[in-house]
Amino acid sequence: MRSKLCRTMVLSSLVLAFQVAIADEDSHNGEWSGSGQLGFSMTSGNSDTESLTAGLLLERESEQWVNNLNLDVVRASSDGKDTAERYTLSTRNGYKLDANDYIYYNTRYDKDNFSGFDYTLTTSFGWGHQFADTEDYKFSTEIGVGYKIEALDADRTENTGAVAVGKLNYMRAITETMKFSEVLLVESGEDNTFVQNDMGFKFKINSQFSVKLAHQYRYNTDVVPGKVSHDSLVSANLVYDF
Repeated sequence: MRSKLCRTMVLSSLVLAFQVAIADEDSHNGEWSGSGQLGFSMTSGNSDTESLTAGLLLERESEQWVNNLNLDVVRASSDGKDTAERYTLSTRNGYKLDANDYIYYNTRYDKDNFSGFDYTLTTSFGWGHQFADTEDYKFSTEIGVGYKIEALDADRTENTGAVAVGKLNYMRAITETMKFSEVLLVESGEDNTFVQNDMGFKFKINSQFSVKLAHQYRYNTDVVPGKVSHDSLVSANLVYDF
């Protein structure tokens, strides 16, 4: 199992290295931008609790390529006992066919110590279309096929197989200082269908800092015994755009 996990991390590192290589090769046509966010809470006294949410998003778009990397971390504890621990890394390389259409290759690695899965790894490729891409309004969809590995905690076996993948990305500016965003991801295979929906309101403080109120919902149609099929996360984060 450890060797498989190592191969997973190596694969993700290779994908990232490929993105950086593309950026170096064609840097005059596009620059990296992104954002980092952090949320933290702590209580002490009759009960001791801590929670942490953190994220990093890197994006680059040139005349021919669309590249991004997304890292999310969730950790929580209560009275010294861990109650949540999850790490998600996803990368995407997209090649533009025209101004609105592109083909892509995507990798998503997810390690959630409380989900019943040791880790999941999905690689997919497909077609994406941008319906709108402005400062105040963004809307795009992706559809593709791929291969998914689900490593079970219970007996260290793996569910593997083909999956259909769909993604919707939406953003709308409500006022000059407030934006609403939603990202819906679906990975559907024979053994399990995974759905994740991220929704949030972003309130601009100045040119670089914002506050984001977010809600994340995750759902698996088939889970291991003793686990529920859904997870929900509500968070408040300070966001730095660069």
